Amino acid sequence: MTNNGTFSERLKKLMGDDSRAEFAEKCEISVGALRNYLNDGMPSADKALRIARLFSVSIEWLIEGVQNVEPNKAQAVDFITIPRVDVHLAAGNGALNGDSIERVEDIPFTKEFLGGKLGRSSSDGLIILTADGDSMDPLIADGDLVMVDKKRNTLSDGVYAFVYGGLARVKYLRPTIQGDVELISQNPIHKDELLKRSDLEDFHIIGKVVWCGHRFS
Repeated sequence: MTNNGTFSERLKKLMGDDSRAEFAEKCEISVGALRNYLNDGMPSADKALRIARLFSVSIEWLIEGVQNVEPNKAQAVDFITIPRVDVHLAAGNGALNGDSIERVEDIPFTKEFLGGKLGRSSSDGLIILTADGDSMDPLIADGDLVMVDKKRNTLSDGVYAFVYGGLARVKYLRPTIQGDVELISQNPIHKDELLKRSDLEDFHIIGKVVWCGHRFS
């Protein structure tokens, strides 16, 4: 694995000979936002994905520099796409989602990243959702993209996406010896909750959270 510099240095590689105004227009961002990124600011997850897709580089290379995939070299790398669906996970007091689930886009990840970081050789069972709210901050921030493994739906201590009372949510879950489930927030301003064993018939695990694309403000 090579050292690919900072985010701003990788962004400058993508800019090439473009002016700031030209590059910002291509990426559908403001010149002010681009100036912030070039001064070591970080884009939100959706903007980072847009830039990576526009220039055919991996999101891991753009954000973290973990893969030596530079512009015009992405074709030499094996990618696996994971669907992002139009479901928002409430990281707060809960938010009602619609009944229909729409596939928004396919997000590419390198096989090296999925294998090395997640131990996965395929995208089977993986989906990407969006977090709403700040109860899991700083682990998961408002607007973060959250990768969920639907095959890992057996409850143990960990961060899970789940549905309770018709609300799609994300929390740290901890089963108790009494058969209850603790819903634990990471943000201390949000109180933890306890689902009693008698309430679990309305509780359904979507899957375990295995990756999060952080939004930087």
